[in-house]
Amino acid sequence: MSPSGPGAALSALAIGGGSEAVVRGELTKGDGRSIFVAIRQLRWGTPILTEAPLLLVEADPDRYLKAEDADPRFAELAAALGDSSRLAAYVAFRQLHERKQKEFLALWDGMEDDPVACAIHAANRQGIEEFLQDHPHFRPSVYWNHVILVSSIFGRFGLQNADGSRAVYSICSRIQHSCKPNAAWFTLRKGFPRGKRMLHTISLNGIRRREEITVSHVPETVLLQPKLRRSSFLFNGVPNLTCRCHRCEVNDEEADEKTQHLFGKLSNHVSTRPPTDSSTAAAQECLAELDVLLPFSMQSKAKAKVLLATAFGELSQRAAWQQDNQPANIIRWTGLDAESQERRLKDAKRLYETAGKDFEYLLGQDALPILQRMESGYKPVQDQHKILAKYTRENEADVANAGLSYEQPPQLYEPQLPYQPRPGMPPSWEELFKRSG
Repeated sequence: MSPSGPGAALSALAIGGGSEAVVRGELTKGDGRSIFVAIRQLRWGTPILTEAPLLLVEADPDRYLKAEDADPRFAELAAALGDSSRLAAYVAFRQLHERKQKEFLALWDGMEDDPVACAIHAANRQGIEEFLQDHPHFRPSVYWNHVILVSSIFGRFGLQNADGSRAVYSICSRIQHSCKPNAAWFTLRKGFPRGKRMLHTISLNGIRRREEITVSHVPETVLLQPKLRRSSFLFNGVPNLTCRCHRCEVNDEEADEKTQHLFGKLSNHVSTRPPTDSSTAAAQECLAELDVLLPFSMQSKAKAKVLLATAFGELSQRAAWQQDNQPANIIRWTGLDAESQERRLKDAKRLYETAGKDFEYLLGQDALPILQRMESGYKPVQDQHKILAKYTRENEADVANAGLSYEQPPQLYEPQLPYQPRPGMPPSWEELFKRSG
């Protein structure tokens, strides 16, 4: 992979290296709840935190309930309860060191004022009490208050990993949701222990010192929906629970409608085939407006950037230097001035590189296959940009050596046959690389 390509910025932390000592935020109290704030100003892409899980529960509950050393009553209890995952979380909790158990249970301190936590705890308690009324002989099997509490902590603070495991973290689990997040996390696939998470700044404007750090707890597609749909998804349709993030408090329905409209327009413009100057310009305008409405990295915007960069590449190949006769190394210019061509190539290069960083900050190691595929489109654009930059530098040097200014363009080079450039044409391949070796 090219050192300057879209994947070049993938950090050592993102591929499993680095240290858990990287912490650029702290937990504090705000609005009667625990919030995570930046301890200094953070720029877009800055790593904020790498954290190992306090408790991780494997996707397969049988690893806890049917293991050779497991209490045989647990499998029977899980079958009667009809909820293996809840009991598996309790067994995993019991396997923790006593100090870790206390740290895990301490997450529930002060949650009596949290309406979401209260609703989860009430539902768990009601379900267990109804179960024990129907199956009283299971009452002495386990300490049911801990089952209820562990289940409630997982319900409020548990995070799902890509491999299906669930984990609770001392800090990450207490980072609040926002429908306009300024940070995003991913789970590292390498390193010990399993389930380590890494948090990055994704706000295009960065995060100010003492500003709250927030993430999205819902899929990206949900963030594009109106407020009521976002809240319904976030709280699984539980009535009387609404998102309290700044975007939802403002409740700008016009902005939500405009966001959906812009994404629709953007999709149409980047899908235009063959691409045109007007379609690419309109796509750029849509991206700029979306960056104002949703000023943070998004996969959907990153994908649009790649498609737009590809469209620029197609336009450049159509309107720039084309090889008519490879054996003779004859290059033909097809109608775009060098300055405009360089601007287009710069735009394509910037789109590829920023899209690559977007994918890295949002997906971590999962971005590697995407970045590798992007390289195939990025490499020709980079090569064309280098060739055109070399031509521009040499042209400027020729102007300087001749003592001419840009207000008085130099006379065009008149090569001998077979090269016959017309006014406005770039030099031949041979002339362009006459100093290369």
